[in-house]
Amino acid sequence: MQFYEKLIFVMNLTQTTNRELALAAQVDPSIISRFRSGKRGLPRNLDLLRGMADFLAERCTGEYQRRALSEMAGVRRILMDKQDQLSEFLFCWLCGDDDGVDRFMRSFESLTIKGVASNSTLEATTISRKGNFIHFGNEGKRAAVRSMYQHLLARQEPGTICILADETDDWLMEDYDFTSQMQAWLLDCIRRGCQICHIIPPIYSGEQILESLARWIPLYMTGKVKAYFYPHIRDRLYRHTIIMMPGQIAIASHSMAGDPTSYATMMTTDPGVLRATEAEFQAYLALCRPMLNTYSEPQKLFQCFMKFLSPQGFRIQKLISLSAVTAPFELIADSIGKREDPEQKRLGELYLQEMQRLEQEQDQYNLIDIVHLASADQVRAGTVPITATCWSVGALYYTPETYTLHLKKILHILDTHENYHFVPLEGSVEQESSLMVKENHRALLVHTSEPFTVFEISQPEIVALYREYLLRLAEKVGYKGIHRTKIKSRLRELIRELEE
Repeated sequence: MQFYEKLIFVMNLTQTTNRELALAAQVDPSIISRFRSGKRGLPRNLDLLRGMADFLAERCTGEYQRRALSEMAGVRRILMDKQDQLSEFLFCWLCGDDDGVDRFMRSFESLTIKGVASNSTLEATTISRKGNFIHFGNEGKRAAVRSMYQHLLARQEPGTICILADETDDWLMEDYDFTSQMQAWLLDCIRRGCQICHIIPPIYSGEQILESLARWIPLYMTGKVKAYFYPHIRDRLYRHTIIMMPGQIAIASHSMAGDPTSYATMMTTDPGVLRATEAEFQAYLALCRPMLNTYSEPQKLFQCFMKFLSPQGFRIQKLISLSAVTAPFELIADSIGKREDPEQKRLGELYLQEMQRLEQEQDQYNLIDIVHLASADQVRAGTVPITATCWSVGALYYTPETYTLHLKKILHILDTHENYHFVPLEGSVEQESSLMVKENHRALLVHTSEPFTVFEISQPEIVALYREYLLRLAEKVGYKGIHRTKIKSRLRELIRELEE
């Protein structure tokens, strides 16, 4: 679809007039008219398009509207959950940006733990011991999950909820209200003291990876979910689902690959069947590897970053500010001196010692450093964070002097290390997250909004997906040959501007 066709579709879907959209975007209605007729193409001023996307997202509130949009765009409804996610999607879709990873990264900061467990009026209901029930079809599976939650609500006994679901997710996605409720129910169980052991399904596409992450990130953020993956090739014939609280209740179903519905879903509280189902789950779990760890405490964050930096190998990263890896030791020492908390000082000193040690490693700067380069005005305004301090309580900010110091260190590294590449990005960093990838090793997905959380992902398919995304971004900007020369000139120009 062309830009004008997409715009016509969304405006008709939201019953928006040219005048209303023009008023929201602060342009003359004739401009919107020319957009719709195709006489004007995609606007060069993307801020205009951003304003249009924000307004159209506000008008697209009905479930039927969002479902129609998801079908037209060919993406899953889960990616349009919240208004800010929908706004970001509309912006990217109207721009013609079909990069699913980029869309996910733009909406990642909005994925948070929801404050209210559920708007559901479900009542706590205990299922009799030794009860066995059979449910049919997708509606039956949803009914079984509702009954399981009601049972756990009545028992109020903390434990570990085990989840293995590699059947098609039609039973979830065809009823979006249920999908949202199920996420809320799991968050409610976590608040009641439960933990979750999640074996993720086999991954067959990049879209599947992103949909699963969007659905699970708020749960992973609690730190109460352990995620695992099966590392070998599986047959693509049989699929099964197990959701259980050992010793209390279990749901199990089976189907053939590609079938949109399960044949039957069994729900049981029978002790013997529960033991057999748990044995099946544990046998599969024993063949799996950890897929993800979450970190939010300063000590754990420090260990996570050090573990990421220590093994040798190629790295590529996208950050909201200049990299901590290239920070001058004087800047790190100055930041430590400004800390009052003894624990923060201790961790800062350990970090400085480790960076001084890594400086001697020949492979330390085998890195593509994709960074939002601030303007001189932004630095002078004191709004540019020092990356090395973002993970602790109260980030510190650059001054013109310290930013200049850091830029000079980057220039020195560019002059002395051929494997180091600096890729400057322009534009706003609001709602931006950071992504760090160690090739064939792991990826760190950094959620910079509250709560500050790092997701350490080790599943090879996800690591490779993020690596390719960052490489495409770096190549789009350009960083080799003449681009490298221009980047160095740009850094020198910014240094001169800051020193004036």
